[in-house]
Amino acid sequence: MRRNLIAYAVIALALPVIGEEVSRSPKWTRTYVVEWNEPAMYYGAKTGVIDPGTDCPAGTNREIDWIKVLVDAGYTTEEAKWLRNPANPTRSPVHGQNQMAFRGKDRANVYINPTSTPDPGLTPVSGAIAEGINLDDNEDTGFTSPTGEKGIDNMFYKTLGCWKTYRGPRRLSSGALQFNDAMRNGSWTTVIVVSGEGSDPANDDKVKVGFYLSNDKMVKDGNGNIAPDYTFRIAPNAKYEAIFPARTSNGKIISTAPADVIIRDPSYSRDLELLRARVKLEMKPDGSLTGYVGGYRPWEPVYKGWVNARGPVIEALTCVQLPAVYYALKRNADFSPTGPGGNMISFIPHSGGSDYRMSINDGAPGGAHEQVAGVPDAKPVATTTTIE
Repeated sequence: MRRNLIAYAVIALALPVIGEEVSRSPKWTRTYVVEWNEPAMYYGAKTGVIDPGTDCPAGTNREIDWIKVLVDAGYTTEEAKWLRNPANPTRSPVHGQNQMAFRGKDRANVYINPTSTPDPGLTPVSGAIAEGINLDDNEDTGFTSPTGEKGIDNMFYKTLGCWKTYRGPRRLSSGALQFNDAMRNGSWTTVIVVSGEGSDPANDDKVKVGFYLSNDKMVKDGNGNIAPDYTFRIAPNAKYEAIFPARTSNGKIISTAPADVIIRDPSYSRDLELLRARVKLEMKPDGSLTGYVGGYRPWEPVYKGWVNARGPVIEALTCVQLPAVYYALKRNADFSPTGPGGNMISFIPHSGGSDYRMSINDGAPGGAHEQVAGVPDAKPVATTTTIE
């Protein structure tokens, strides 16, 4: 079965890890806990969420006339007004009006069968700048980074970057705030281990970057920020372990080969599966780690995640018709591992293809770091290890 993917990138915090074939202890190790993780969405406005900017010259999607939408779907004006009336007893204060789903052809459920209605349209990013990684090594395609790097692949950003859920300065979009709150309040913890075999951590040709889960919750300081210098124990997990071969140059961590991985996604889809994934990180002098993890992710779980999060409520709050999200993701999918006709979309936590932003704090600056044995096939054979 053909799988369509879309380039995606994310920014996050991580802890260093040693890979599977450990013939000797690494010469150096750096450990981090991910304290922020969001899709890489370049923000081109001066202020506001819906305002025009270089990313979205027309601004975001405008308020939707739901009465017109229902009438166009075949309801009478009276029926449409009654469905939208807060006094309607079938409306739920939690789930909204479930009847809103049945506006496809012959009253089909447009969330389950989005092609039962014509594409309502979703405002795309039309700017030339994006954050992220060059996933396909082609500088003639994609975006240009804010620093001038060519070939940034981030179709996830192009597709959804003008949706008000994702748009805003770093750490301030409504989606990023919502999902990171859950992580920072203890729903899950991701740690990153970076290790190398050379004598200089800033310049090493043999480096491994590992992403792992921990059952230990992050600790907040008096200002609500994640506090550094705490201990986190790796919890071996067959699914959420990812190891990237890399090198360092002047403190920057660069993938030397792509990897197919799954890491914890803060969004409704929960699993962030990335094919041909790469990292582009930087170890900062203050002990923090920042940068991107990017690759090609299946786009359909993204759509289904929003539908399962109470479709009528999402539509009402974010000024979008969810079938438009389906059509846009499908249209912009830019990679398929089985041949032409993309079913995956480039994504980067924080973006390029599609990106996620990661902010990273050292788990224990200056502390002794025990060796972590992790395996590239992500089997749960890694020893539960304390990083301190």
